[in-house]
Amino acid sequence: MKSVDALLCWLIHLAGAHTVGFSHCNKFNNRIYNFKSHTKVDPTLNDLYASQLKSMCPRNVDPRIAIDMDPTTPRAFDNAYFKNLQKGMGLFTSDQVLFMDPRSKPAVEAFASNSKTFHANFVAAITKLGRVGIKNAQNGNIRSDCSII
Repeated sequence: MKSVDALLCWLIHLAGAHTVGFSHCNKFNNRIYNFKSHTKVDPTLNDLYASQLKSMCPRNVDPRIAIDMDPTTPRAFDNAYFKNLQKGMGLFTSDQVLFMDPRSKPAVEAFASNSKTFHANFVAAITKLGRVGIKNAQNGNIRSDCSII
C-alpha cells in the first residue's frame, strides 16, 4: 500500500503542471455537453466556469481551438491550479477528482494554501521523473500523438 500512496503523491505533484498550457476542446467537452446525458454538465464543475467553457468551446467547435488549462493565471507556474480545483475549476475530470477524492484532497489543500510547498514537491517529482529511462525505437513506443497509443 505504501508504494501506491507514494505513487499517488507523485502524480498529485506532477498534476500541478496543468497550471500552464492548453487543451483542445474535444479533450474535455464530455464534461460540459455529454455528462451522463446530452444535456447535463458534470456536477463537479463550477457553474460559471462550465458556462465559460461552453462559450469558448461550443458544440462542433473547430478541433484546432484550444483553451488554457488554468483559467486564472495561465502564463504563470504557480499554485493557482490547486486553488482552481477547490472552486470546481479543474478542466479535466482527472484534475477535479484530485480535490473530490479524500485520499488526495489534503495534498490539494496544502498546495493551494502554500506555493512554496507546491514548488518544492513539484521539483522533487519532476526530478524523479527525469531519471526514468528515455525511450527510443528499440526499447519503447514513441508516439507522434500522445492521445493515441
